[in-house]
Amino acid sequence: MSGPFFDFLRGWEGQRFPSPLRTCAFEGVILSALLAFAGSATAQSSVSVTTYHNDSARDGQYLNETILTPTNVTVSTFGKVGFFPTDGLVDAQPLYLSAVSIPGQGVHNVLYVASEHDSVYAFDATTAGVLWHVSLLGPGETTSDDRGCGQVTPEIGITATPVIDPLRGPNGALYAIAMSKDNSGNYFQRLHALDLTTGAELFGGPTTIQAAFPGTGANSSGGNVIFDPKQYKERPGLLLLNGRIYTTWSSHCDIAPYTSWVMAFDASRRRHLDEWRRPSCGCIGQHLFPRGQWHL
Repeated sequence: MSGPFFDFLRGWEGQRFPSPLRTCAFEGVILSALLAFAGSATAQSSVSVTTYHNDSARDGQYLNETILTPTNVTVSTFGKVGFFPTDGLVDAQPLYLSAVSIPGQGVHNVLYVASEHDSVYAFDATTAGVLWHVSLLGPGETTSDDRGCGQVTPEIGITATPVIDPLRGPNGALYAIAMSKDNSGNYFQRLHALDLTTGAELFGGPTTIQAAFPGTGANSSGGNVIFDPKQYKERPGLLLLNGRIYTTWSSHCDIAPYTSWVMAFDASRRRHLDEWRRPSCGCIGQHLFPRGQWHL
């Protein structure tokens, strides 16, 4: 797997752009990559990038590289090759599929990009043309404010890297979690499954994420700890494993009340299957550690 788009994806760490880029006319994806001699390979690779760092181990490795070497990746041959404009900051790693048939537009190599403005784009990976673009905001909703935390600012929409299942649904599915709020100040976290060829919602529309776990502590009521969508952002990349979508949740700058959550959803119906939560310790900053007791 070689060419600018793939090398960009392999090196992407899901980090925010430096501040000069965050104030430019267009928010977007800068392809910080390759060299003219590999340009012809850009649109030709059949290797896809469907999850954060290429695989479930999140190791970011590609062990079958045949073109890039320490000799030919130099300051004179390696650099910016393109800019893909979006409507918000991009914290999630872009994903890639080759030879996708887009209705009415032919076959394209596609770069999928999610923004903090709750948008998902399908770009032609060669020309940067927009093949489709959808907003994951509900009617009358906006993206979340930054909840008084500078980690993701000025808005929170889609932070975690989505995950792609090329075999799910009629044309494959892209799963993403979007945060939003309504005019009454209610916050929402929703799991979406989008058709890879059109961006249309699959399996009956998005699933609003709700959870309760037996216990006491932060945000507990009636013997259960309640998942409060405004207190969390879905930050680590989504994981697809054995037909389940796994999500894990981060606080906003350790601002209480919060606990640690891991949730699993059925990939076909996005039905909530399980949640795991580290037991309350009565302290501020309850982080996820292996020594916790888990409900399966």
